Amino acid sequence: MKKKLLITNDDSIFAEGIKILEHGLKEFGSVYTVAPDREKSAVSFGITTNSPLRISKVDEFHYAITGTPVDCVYLATKVLLKEKPDIVVSGINHGANIGEDTIYSGTVAGAFQASLLGIQAIAISVIEGKTHKYDFESAIKVSKSIVKFLLYNPLPEGTILSINVPFEPKGVKITKLGHKRYDAEVIEKMDPRGNKYYWIGPGKITVFGEDSTDVKAVESGYISITPLSLNFFNDKLFGYLKEKENEIFKEMV
Repeated sequence: MKKKLLITNDDSIFAEGIKILEHGLKEFGSVYTVAPDREKSAVSFGITTNSPLRISKVDEFHYAITGTPVDCVYLATKVLLKEKPDIVVSGINHGANIGEDTIYSGTVAGAFQASLLGIQAIAISVIEGKTHKYDFESAIKVSKSIVKFLLYNPLPEGTILSINVPFEPKGVKITKLGHKRYDAEVIEKMDPRGNKYYWIGPGKITVFGEDSTDVKAVESGYISITPLSLNFFNDKLFGYLKEKENEIFKEMV
């Protein structure tokens, strides 16, 4: 049975990765692309509430939105598509989304928003090789395998799979989330009118984790497939605070 797929990203509707992904997934059925009209990297779960959103219809299957990836998923499911898609694929993102990248990533957030709406979703990213190229072919292969599986083996609501594909991968590993910490660099400049302005860059990046993590998998040349959840609850910290509850709030009683 033919399915309905929705594609979005945070690199814009004009990005090479989204076009390659669309072509690769057409064998599953109708593929709709609803993506930002310009790059929206690192917008995380941003949703536009203080300005209007505009939709530019390219054709029946392509729409450019003036908002974020989360906005795109909302408008696609609530306005543009008559029925919910069977699956949402967010990507192919140009650059890794490993470790703490997942907090900032608009591509990952687009997939999560779909999951919160009860739609199966994955986020997929490619990692630049030594020759400054991306392995889109491998990314398409793993995307198709995962899509085919999820269409008949749904994930729990509020969960997604985040896939990261290094250049010419050795294989595939199911991974945990590792760590990719940013010590942001703030650059101060002066505009022609004498006013200061600032650029925030990634600065120093520290990557670490166990052998079973996404950061180690891609470092070793493997595709990482990491199950993610929006459950931020920390059971261990909850237990500790319950034990200390009387001590913490004794002056309030």
